[in-house]
Order: sequence, then structure tokens, then C-alpha cells
Amino acid sequence: MGLNYMKKNILIIFTVLILSAWIDPFKDEVEKGNSSYKSGNPKEALEHYKEAEKHAPDNKSKSILDFNRGAAYYLMGSYDIASDKFKNAIASENPEIQKKALFNLGNSYLKEKKYKEAVDSYIKVLQIDPNYDKAKKNLEYLLKKQDDKNENKDGESGGDKNQEDKKSGKNNSSADGEKKMKGIQTKNLLESMKNKPVRKQKGKGNGTKYLEKYW
Repeated sequence: MGLNYMKKNILIIFTVLILSAWIDPFKDEVEKGNSSYKSGNPKEALEHYKEAEKHAPDNKSKSILDFNRGAAYYLMGSYDIASDKFKNAIASENPEIQKKALFNLGNSYLKEKKYKEAVDSYIKVLQIDPNYDKAKKNLEYLLKKQDDKNENKDGESGGDKNQEDKKSGKNNSSADGEKKMKGIQTKNLLESMKNKPVRKQKGKGNGTKYLEKYW
């Protein structure tokens, strides 16, 4: 009788331990948020991420939440808020989170037509992972866009002072941009992209539709 009682208690304790291991409110709320996001309901997803934050065990988990929130705000078209969330996620010490957050940040900037900032973001992505094709495609798109713009300006007629002022302003702008793109790794990266472009076919599209997914 006593032996059976002990076995019963051990079974109960074991069951409680198993159930406790299964119950993870942070993971549960994140999964619910991800499901809502996937279903096209970003507002509902944000509510779940807000609840998950109460149970976030560490900074990495908080970075994941910021990343997911950024994706939700991006889906809502709130690109400025999405950018802020992706910036928070970049602070993570996890290179994979940093890489994907930088890529999505570049896409947010691209949506806002902040092309200079977008280029900087994609370059930083490729400094972490030089083989990141989606970032290469978007960077190629922006560089080609800038080349086309420069060609159109070069083809304009006129040699008056206003035209010279425009060229001078363009040159100053280019010089500022080049300073930020200095560094052996960046130069090698851009040279490699010229020699081996990722985009095989011409097209006007860019990779913003390839927003990196949530965790």
C-alpha cells in the first residue's frame, strides 16, 4: 500500500515537471503573434508580442521581439516605426539577428525613399555575410538606380553657372557618400558585385518583398 502510494506521488511529480517544461508563456505568445502576422493581422501580432515581453527571459529574446515588431509595423506600412524596431534588434549580439534586422532596416529605408541610408544598411549586411544574395540584389538595384540618374544628368545640355553648381553639388554629395563606403572590405565587396552581379535579368523590382521573416 505504501509502495503504491509512493509510486503514485512520484508519477504526479514527474507529470508536473513535464507540464512545467512545456509551459513557456514567452514562446507561446511569440508563436501566437507569428501566427497572426502570417495570417495578415499585424495589429493582433503586436498584442501577442507585447504580452510576450512580460516573460522575456533575456536580451536575446527582447531582440527577437523587436525584430518581430518591426516586421509587423512594416506590414502595416509604418516604416518609420519599423525602422526603430529593427535598429533595436541590431543591438543584439547574435550575428544572425543583426544581419536580418539590417536587411529589413534597409528595406524600410527603401520604402521611405531614403536611398543613402538603405545603401549603408545593405553594405553592413554584406560585411557580416558577404554571400547574402538578397542584400546584394537590393544594393545592385540602388546602385543601378543611382547610375541611371547620373547618366541622365550627364546627358543634359548646357554649360551655364547653374549647371556647374548642380554638378558641384553632385560631386560634393558623392564625396560624402564615398567616405562612408570606404574600407577594404566594402571596396572589395562592390568590386566583386560589379564583376559577378547577382541580378541576371533586367527589372525594375527590388527585394523589399523579401522581408526577412520573424522568429
